[in-house]
Amino acid sequence: MTPRYRITAVADSDSYLKLACTTLDRLGPEWERRVVLVRSPLLPTEVQQRAATAGTFMEGIVPDVVPAHRLAAELAGTDVVFAAATGPVVQEVFYRVASVKRRPRPALVSALPGVAYPATSKALRFRALGDAFIAHSHAETRAFADIAEKIGSNISILLSRLPFLASPKRPVPVEAPVTRIVFAAQAKMPFRRTEREQLLVRLAAAAERNPGVEVVVKLRALAGEPQTHRERHPYDALWAGLVEAGTVREGSVRFATGSMDSVLGPGSALLTVSSTAVLEALDRGLPALILEDFGVSEKLLNKVFADSGLLGTLDDVEQLRFACADPQWLRENYFHTQHVPLGDLLLQLAERARAGRLASDPEVLALVRRKSRRARIRTALPTSVLKAVRKARKRLRAAA
Repeated sequence: MTPRYRITAVADSDSYLKLACTTLDRLGPEWERRVVLVRSPLLPTEVQQRAATAGTFMEGIVPDVVPAHRLAAELAGTDVVFAAATGPVVQEVFYRVASVKRRPRPALVSALPGVAYPATSKALRFRALGDAFIAHSHAETRAFADIAEKIGSNISILLSRLPFLASPKRPVPVEAPVTRIVFAAQAKMPFRRTEREQLLVRLAAAAERNPGVEVVVKLRALAGEPQTHRERHPYDALWAGLVEAGTVREGSVRFATGSMDSVLGPGSALLTVSSTAVLEALDRGLPALILEDFGVSEKLLNKVFADSGLLGTLDDVEQLRFACADPQWLRENYFHTQHVPLGDLLLQLAERARAGRLASDPEVLALVRRKSRRARIRTALPTSVLKAVRKARKRLRAAA
């Protein structure tokens, strides 16, 4: 079948590149698909790119890296622009496209790469020029629709499963003894260094208590590597300090990067504070545990799991007490039945774009023009210059 429509995804970091590739991978043969990276300080490393593209139509393909000033030209002729990027970059991508005088303009669509609950007005304000925003659960769809109404946004909220969840319906739990604990680390959760060190010490204790069980800390990036959110206290660096201090035994815990597929196999159990990786584990029928030792709150992004049946403690980890999610919670959160495929929803937008029925509000465009200068600097300056500016700011703050 010859593709009838073109969609181009623009990503800026490892997690958003995965979202871009997996989302476009689910589209049918009527689509001509392309994924590009916009140049920014968050550009994923080669290892991160391989992990993000694994198992998709982009596997083995190195995405083009496009400077922000070339975006409008690169996106010319596409029917749908899928901005899979952090808020400021989405704002800049949409602004660049919407500012072009030629018509018709493409449909402007965006999404967040995982659990996006609680929904925030900030997320939608960055996407004010968008035609549609993809939410990934019934709960998120209602929350973002309510926010859109409150802030007077005309953006459409589309419902679609997270693209990397493969189970057609609710996943069926797989009965198997736990032989591997996979801790899905996050850049920001928990916040404090002491909490992160406590977590590592307890993981080491779980390994010592259960000699037949491998304990893996799955990282998005090693210390110093770029990722979507800045990590103040990288786990691998903290572990090195604990080993040097004699607090933990070297080798008792394994650190891994790359694709989650490489560590989530039969016998695995997933542990996290609030990582979207827990959904990947549930999708495979694997047990999981959401840590409540550091709290359950919107700030920690784990309040959505309050009624999931997955909450537990580090004591449970040592005892290998993991759980499967409540079926009712699964229906409401991320494992709903998809009655209308995302591809069909995007086709409707593409047809409206082709017909010239999509236009940007001049007042919103003017507002975004004033707000987007910082994002323009973020995507235009070389990474080395941006790092130098940040270091200079830190020195000035320290001297003040």
